[in-house]
Amino acid sequence: MNAYIAGKSLSIGADVLVRAALSEEFSGASGRYFDNDEGSFGSPHPDAVDTKNCQAVVNAIEEVIAFHQA
Repeated sequence: MNAYIAGKSLSIGADVLVRAALSEEFSGASGRYFDNDEGSFGSPHPDAVDTKNCQAVVNAIEEVIAFHQA
C-alpha cells in the first residue's frame, strides 16, 4: 500500500506530531489548530467548529464502533 497523498508527504504530519509531543514550540498550544500547509497556528476550517457537523462526526464514529462491537 502506498501511503502517499497527492502533492503531500505523510512525513510532514508525522513530524508535526513529534514536534507537538516533544518540543517547547508547542508547550502552550493545547487546543489550538496547527496548519501544516502554513507552518503556523491559525483558524480551523469553519466546518470543524460547527456544532452540528461535529456531532454528525461523533455519531458516525459511534455507529462504526457499535457495528464492530456487535
